[in-house]
This record gives sequence, C-alpha cells and structure tokens, in this order.
Amino acid sequence: MSSSLFAPPRFSDLAAAAAGEKPLTWRQRRARFRQIWGLARRHGLLPFRKLDFSYDPATAEVRARQARGLREALEEAGGGFIKAGQLLSTRDDILPTEWVRELSRLQKEVNPAPAAQIEELLERELGERRSRFATFDVEPLAAASIAQVHRATLDDGSVVAVKVQRPGIRALLDCDIDIMLRLAGWATRRIKQARQFGALDIAKQYAQDLRNQADFAREASNLESLAQSAKSARDEVRIPRIFPDLSTDRVLTMEFIDGETITALRREGQTDEIEDALRTVLRSFLRQLVIDGVFHADLHPGNVIIDPEGTPALIDFGSVGRLDRDLRQTVQDLAIAFLQGDTRRVADAALAIMPLANPADEPAFRRALAEFVTHDLGSGSRVTLRTIDNASDLFTRYGTALPADLVAAGRAFAILEGTLRTAAPTMDVIGESRDAAQALILSQLRPRALAGAIGRSALGAFPRLRRLPDRIETIVGDLADGKLTVKIRLFADDRDRRVVTGVIRRVSTVVLGGMLTVASFVMFVLPPFEGGSLSPVAAGVALALGAAASFVTATVDALLGRHP
Repeated sequence: MSSSLFAPPRFSDLAAAAAGEKPLTWRQRRARFRQIWGLARRHGLLPFRKLDFSYDPATAEVRARQARGLREALEEAGGGFIKAGQLLSTRDDILPTEWVRELSRLQKEVNPAPAAQIEELLERELGERRSRFATFDVEPLAAASIAQVHRATLDDGSVVAVKVQRPGIRALLDCDIDIMLRLAGWATRRIKQARQFGALDIAKQYAQDLRNQADFAREASNLESLAQSAKSARDEVRIPRIFPDLSTDRVLTMEFIDGETITALRREGQTDEIEDALRTVLRSFLRQLVIDGVFHADLHPGNVIIDPEGTPALIDFGSVGRLDRDLRQTVQDLAIAFLQGDTRRVADAALAIMPLANPADEPAFRRALAEFVTHDLGSGSRVTLRTIDNASDLFTRYGTALPADLVAAGRAFAILEGTLRTAAPTMDVIGESRDAAQALILSQLRPRALAGAIGRSALGAFPRLRRLPDRIETIVGDLADGKLTVKIRLFADDRDRRVVTGVIRRVSTVVLGGMLTVASFVMFVLPPFEGGSLSPVAAGVALALGAAASFVTATVDALLGRHP
C-alpha cells in the first residue's frame, strides 16, 4: 500500500472541496491522528502521565521544557490545535505559569493561506459581487488558525476589512475536535491531574467554541446584535459595521478600524492609554450583560483595538453569549444584592430560578453561598475561570445546576478580568465593576428608561388584561350558580409531607401502645381459666412488652425527627 495514503492531510488537499467542504476520509483522519501522535512523541510529551502541572519551584525547568515542547507541537499541528492552545493560554487558574507563558506565544500570527486559494474562495463565495472590491490587498493584515483578514476598498471608497476563512479549515477542525476529545477523555481516565482540572469538560467547551468561530453567519448575527445595542445605548466602545451583501458563512466584510490591539500595544510598551480604554470596555461589557443580555464572550487582549484617538473597539464576534429575559432579570437582582453586600438577597435571586432538589437544604445552601460571595467575590479578589467552576460546583452539590447561559456569562467576565489584570495590573477589577454596575442600574431610574420599562411591562401584560373581563365574568357566573370551586394542592412541599407523615406515624404508634397497655391490665385482672394454651398473666406480660416497645419506638422516632 502506498505510504502517501497515510500522509498528513494538507490545507491544499482540502481547499479543492466544494462550498460544502467534504469531511476527511477515514484514511485521512487516521493519518491526522498518527501525525498528532508523532508530534507528541517527537516533542517529549509522551507518556502524558509524566507531564508536570505542579507548582513545585524545584521542577520549574522541567515544566518550561515540556511547555515549550507542547507549543512547538501545536504550531506544527496547525488547524484547531493552535486555537485550542490559544484558549488554554488564558487558563492561568488551572495551569502553572510556565505552561501559560509558553502557550501565550501562540497568540502570534501563523503563516497565511496561499493567495490563489483565497482568491478562489472569494470567487466561489461572492460570485459577481467580488467585483465590488475596487482594491484588495493580497497580503493579509493578520492571519490566524481559522481565518485571515485582508484590507480592501469598495467602489464608493469605503475601507473595509474582509475576514476570509482558511480553505479546508472546517473539515480539518471536525477531525481535530474529534482527536482532542478522545485525547482529553483518555487523559481524564488515566491521569489524576487531568481529572482534577476537568480536562474533558474543558475540551468539550473549547470544541463548541471552535465550531462557533468557524460559523461566519453566526458571527455576522452576533455582530449586528451588539452593534444595535451599542448604538441604542450610545456606547463609547466602537463596534464595526457589517456589510451583509458582501458576507457569507465563509467571508465576513466589515468596516475597517484603524488601530492596535492591546496585545500589540503591550508588546510596544505603550501602556499609558490602555487602562482608560479597558475601563471603558469593562463598562460596556457590564452594560451588555446586565441591561442588554447580549455580550461579547471572548474579550482577550487580541480582540480589543485602540484607535488613534484612544477609543476602544471590539473585534472577533464568533463567541457571543445571550441571556433570556428571566436570566437577565436574575443578573440584575444579583448585581443589586452584590452591590449592597446583601448575601440573603443574592441567595433569593439565585433560588428564584434554580430551586434546590431538597428544600430542607436551603439553610446550608445559603450559608455556603454567603461564604462563596464573601471570600471569592470580595474586594480585591480575582475572578478566574476557577471561580466560575467553584460556583457551579456549589450549586451541583445541592442538587441543582447553574443555567448554561449564566455559566457562559461568568466565564466571559473571567476572561475579561484576566485581560484587565495582565494589561492594567494596578486596576481594582472588582471595585471598578461595582462602580460601573451601580452607575448602570441607577441609569435605569432615569425618566426615559423608566418610561421604556413601564411601556414594555404594559405591552407584556396586555394579552392578560385583554382576557381579564372574560375571566371575571366566568368567576362571577360560577359564584352566582354556586359552582365556584377552589383547588388547593396540600403538602406540595416535601418537608410538609415528611412532617405530617412523621406525626401520623408517631401518633399511631402511641395509640397502639396505649391499646396494648389497656389490654395487658385486663389480662392481669382476669381469673385463671383451664384449657388455654396461654395463661392470662402470660398474655398480660406479652401485651405489656408490646406496649413498651411501641412507646420506645415512638420516642426514638420523635428524637430522630428533630434532626432531618
């Protein structure tokens, strides 16, 4: 069999696929796996159980060497592995410094796709619309693992940024995601440290992120949603305008924003204007989260641009979270309670949408939540992805679960907190967040905001109000005819059922004991009689013992009932 069948799949092999991009064949997937395994072996990553994820200073050099090997292996693997490494570089809550520092180098650009392949993809995706570009720079402004960005101008002179998906990336991503999930599952089963930081759960989360970032139609929808909310709020953060008629699920054409990313400015040592810009980004993010319910979920340093005037702008909208109306209301309640330092109201807001599996656990849950808020979210605390995981674990421990969208919101804030901490280390993120959230909530008390809220509530109540006269007429008619009934569900609470059941059981046991006592006295006063198998005195003793057992059982039951 020809060895070429097992050659690693190349981008050029996949670029010839039609717009639907054919998945890799079984042989290509096997070849890709063999390639990844060979890279791991060549860069000293095998066996996996010998990788050092400890914080022991004595083994720092070992960690640095292993981390360098992982970074080089990911760079050679390309595809989804580079992006996965970039995502892992933000996890300083679970990875030692040596690993995070080395993986952060993956934020640098990768080699661009060949110009001929990009031109072919544009022609295929845009067709005749391709001619609307008066100029198109073949050399990309930036090249990443999933897409690259080119500068272009339209016939009307508008300067745009054209984000083009790397040819063949979707098929390769599907294959790489499958390999990553298999490796993470294998590591979780065999390596203690992988189980401790939840390697499989992290891999599943990042797999979904990778799929979302390869869907440009989804990104276009996210961008338009954020742009509309920013315009309505007159936000200071810029969101680029999209050109829908020049965008597809593989090409995204946006307004070109001139400026430098936070990553580039930090590299050049220009830190003076970063802190003010990031403070504006923080205020914008909290508004998106608390007020709009649509928020940018991946605000790492490479996704924040500062233009020459010092105004921040957001880019890369492949990962955007959304909260429905109930969750948004819960976030607002949580924010108000947190600002007031009222842990009781924090628990009330949480329990409103996340009732406990066992209501009897509520006092213990409230104590645990108060301790979490005080220690993990207190002044000067760091909100990392580990903080969000701890919150999820707390709810899981009491038989409920945080809604996935709420967890996504927490993770998004943790990513932004990491950006703020590294780019503006003197900023008090929790304190700034308190001030920004308070200003946002107070802004909702202005007459225009109140009028809008009242109008929305009235609009939502209108269908119920319209049906109210019919319902009143029905109630009055049933009352006049004597047919009005009220249904009450007794003992809906499990605690009530347990209390009533326990009382009935103890009363029944006491009554039985009393009856046995009376019967035993009767037996003791009866005269002896012949022909019976059991004398009255013996029967009285047996009945007295049964009565004593009943009273002891009732007493023990009552004592145990005091400690559910």
